[in-house]
Amino acid sequence: VTLKEFVLENRNQNINLIALEEVSDPRNIGSIIRSAVAFNIHGIIVKERSFPSKSKLLYKSASGGAEHLKIFKVSNINASLKFLKTKDFWISAFDVSGEKNFTEHNWKGKNVLIFGSEGMGVKKNTLKNSDFIFKIKINKAIQSLNVSNSVSVVAHFLNLSINEK
Repeated sequence: VTLKEFVLENRNQNINLIALEEVSDPRNIGSIIRSAVAFNIHGIIVKERSFPSKSKLLYKSASGGAEHLKIFKVSNINASLKFLKTKDFWISAFDVSGEKNFTEHNWKGKNVLIFGSEGMGVKKNTLKNSDFIFKIKINKAIQSLNVSNSVSVVAHFLNLSINEK
């Protein structure tokens, strides 16, 4: 199933997706998949060229999670985000430049959570296409979390906040 097909088939439902921009480490992606399944994320959007689909490390790190999650391989992340905006999705980037803490946001509706690679973060063009830029409030002695840890924290909170309401 393609991303477009999935969105159109589920147009009347609230869907939560994760988009990974330039994240290519198989262990990180595997851990992200595992967390996404654990916290009821509906799918992950990855750039075709960056996704190590033949990596045994990825599937080992995912611990069987890849069988329970839609993985949408796209050629262009920003084109996919623009399409999703036309289908009423809110685009939320997580970046150290964010000023608003993600826990203060109302997560109702359809959401795409964007996470970037560990050295570069989310690209400037992607940040411009985002509706929100959030930070994860952590101890100031540490600049950022590992991308898989960031996804786990956010996905867990999102799952809790949606299921409480």
